[in-house]
Amino acid sequence: MTAATYQYVDLPDASVVTTRALLTARENVTDTVAARAMMCIHGGAGHGKTLAVNTCLRELEPGEDVRRVTFRARPTARAVLYELFTALDLAGEPPRHPSEFDRLLKTALAERPRTFLVDEAQWLNGEAFEYFRYLWDEPSTQLAIIFVGGEGCHTVLRREPMLSSRIFIWQHFTRLAPGEVLETIPLFHPIWADADPGDIAFADSHAAHGNFRA
Repeated sequence: MTAATYQYVDLPDASVVTTRALLTARENVTDTVAARAMMCIHGGAGHGKTLAVNTCLRELEPGEDVRRVTFRARPTARAVLYELFTALDLAGEPPRHPSEFDRLLKTALAERPRTFLVDEAQWLNGEAFEYFRYLWDEPSTQLAIIFVGGEGCHTVLRREPMLSSRIFIWQHFTRLAPGEVLETIPLFHPIWADADPGDIAFADSHAAHGNFRA
């Protein structure tokens, strides 16, 4: 079963293949959003975490107000505030004082239910994660948060009891087993549809360095 949804690269004729990991993510994301909870999807680079979550969230839009935040380097606390300000499309200039910033964000998040996808969350430190928890804990906000990142984000979250205890669902993404690769790749793109299984296995281990198993 395939679905023509979110792609990292707009490869013509490529489809998202519904693997077991994607099916599990769909259930987990749906349950997390319905519960207005927080979840963490973690795993190695190239294992399909962001692809899966974006595919699942696209299925919930436009009924669900999804806001995406991505971190490419270790952000300061101030940088996290600015990213949230931008993600929420707030008008005017960002407040200068943290207390004003807090009030503004909490007021905006109390307006209606929202889901935050926090991608590349392995770049966040404990303080940054704690700020997301602070906003989520606010009684007036109606917030679901999905953290997606490498093993670093799992380690930081697990290290902080207040954070870890609030994570509703943990999902670990791993590489596909060799048999799953042979089932998945022919469905991914027509060029692989009639490929010899030996060629797929060879490409996986030699050209893709195992990254087909994602």
